[in-house]
Amino acid sequence: MKQVWITRKGGPEVLRVKEGPDPSPTEGEVLIEVKASGINFADILSRTGRYPEAPPLPMVPGYEVSGLVTEVGEKVSKEWVGKRVFATSFFGGYSSKVCVPQEQVFLLPEKFSFSQGAAISVNYLTAYALALKLGHLKSGDRALIYSAGGGVGLALYDFCKMVGASPVGVASEGKHKKLKAHGFQFLVDPKSQNFENELREITEDRGFDIIFDSHGGTSWSMGLRLLSPLGRLIAFGAFNYFDELKSGKAWRSDIEQGKWYPVDIFDLTQENNLVGGFNLATLWKRSFSPLQVWLTEILNLIEIGNLTPTLDREFSFEQVADAHQYLENRQNFGKVVLVFP
Repeated sequence: MKQVWITRKGGPEVLRVKEGPDPSPTEGEVLIEVKASGINFADILSRTGRYPEAPPLPMVPGYEVSGLVTEVGEKVSKEWVGKRVFATSFFGGYSSKVCVPQEQVFLLPEKFSFSQGAAISVNYLTAYALALKLGHLKSGDRALIYSAGGGVGLALYDFCKMVGASPVGVASEGKHKKLKAHGFQFLVDPKSQNFENELREITEDRGFDIIFDSHGGTSWSMGLRLLSPLGRLIAFGAFNYFDELKSGKAWRSDIEQGKWYPVDIFDLTQENNLVGGFNLATLWKRSFSPLQVWLTEILNLIEIGNLTPTLDREFSFEQVADAHQYLENRQNFGKVVLVFP
């Protein structure tokens, strides 16, 4: 089989395509001939040595795949063989063949391509947790979505429209045209000199009921100022910190020194606000059970037409370095995937 390895810490050039022995499913596992593998920002952080949950290097990244079941292990029904599926893989997904536990395998909706199948798990699990499990998103909420043009941002938009919330997107000016065509009415460039004031004007100074923040740092402290009474701020990334790390700073050094605007619990009680965070990998490491339930619920929403992954671009697995650079430069609008022949 073919695999993409992160050989050492560094830029996209450290990614290498290698051949390895074909895996065999053990008891309770399913062997998938991979057709598409999702690329996530966590893969880039792993490649640069800035993702605490990543295995030691060298290693094969990849959280999600789609393809055909070709073999099953003991205690797995042979009816799975030949099925079109998508699956979650805790790393190892950049492979032309993978073995995963059967409970992490799901039937691919008939209307979806393999590439769309590789765009379901990470984006929609994250958005589902943020919007419905932690954020309790509801009709009438004013929702601020950072990284609105990314896979999670567009999935959050789907949930906003599903429940009747009003989404406001934060994205670079270059993505505004596509985001408006997608359905966003209000958009703000985070590099705008009047960023906070523009957001206040959009809400007519009433604030946001919920903020989904992937940037971190100053955006978190600003978000607290922009919350309405009973508003919720939920962090799901730290892109600003990733940019700081590019300058050579040690992991978490600024955070541990208190320079990333720690939350004052007393202020939260005075303002009647909630602050939370979500990390798919750390929850997954504890137990896949809640994720299995959520994915089943997500599939039900897909079947009735409430959710549709936005696929941006396919790269051949041999172009993996270009794919990483593309995502790292934040050129994507939706999901980027690797495809295997």
